[in-house]
Parts: sequence; C-alpha cells; structure tokens
Amino acid sequence: MQGISDYLREFQDLEQALILFCEQFVASANGSSDYSALIRLITMEAANLPASFLEKLDNATEEGITRRFTEFGQTGLLDVPDPVMATKHFAALTFLLVFDQPRKNGTLDEEQTKRIITEGVRVFLCAYGKRTVQNENQPSN
Repeated sequence: MQGISDYLREFQDLEQALILFCEQFVASANGSSDYSALIRLITMEAANLPASFLEKLDNATEEGITRRFTEFGQTGLLDVPDPVMATKHFAALTFLLVFDQPRKNGTLDEEQTKRIITEGVRVFLCAYGKRTVQNENQPSN
C-alpha cells in the first residue's frame, strides 16, 4: 500500500505521520468512483455476501498496518503486545469512523474529517504510545 510507505516509513513525528497516512487513505478512497460504487454495492448486498468476502476486502490494508505497528513495537515507538488488535483499534478510531459517518449524519466536510482523524490518532497513541518508565526514586506529580 502506497500510503504506508509514504507516511509510515521515514518521519520525525509519529502522530503527524499517522494523521497524514489516514488523511491520504480517506482522500484516495473518497476520490475513487470505483471505491464509492463498491461501498454502495457492499452496503446494499452485505446480508448476501459471505463474511470471508468482507474480511478479504480489507486484509491488505490491515496486514500492511499490522506489519508497521509490529516494527514500531520492536523499535519502541509503540507499545503493541497484540499488533492485530492495535490495528483494529487504530482503524476503528480513524478512517473507519470517517467512512461510517456519512451513513449516519450525511457527508463530512474536510474539517470534520480532519478532526475525527486527529482525535482518533491521539486516542490511539494514548493507548499504544511509547511508555515512559518513571524512576522509583522520583516523586510523581
């Protein structure tokens, strides 16, 4: 996936890299008439589709993110004991929430999309961000 290699390979700020990745992912999905048609078709036919079809549809993206989160865990950028679950949480807090909003509340504008993504990334980093170990001899604030 191009977005992962663009934004999650070389960066200075993990939060900003994750935000840019999500924004690019959402923009590419929303800008594709083929993708929009596919989503409409899946929404209309979801009850008739086998679960395996829906799982395969997003496996490539999920696997790419999971690989990067695993690497981030190994290098200490994230605390991800279960990278697959971390990926699911990340997706649910960011781009899946953006994609789900139009069904509930109509279309989102760019500002609303950016807010959902930014806040989702921040919540994700609160849960999975690098932990700092406090020295036992230092008083806590």
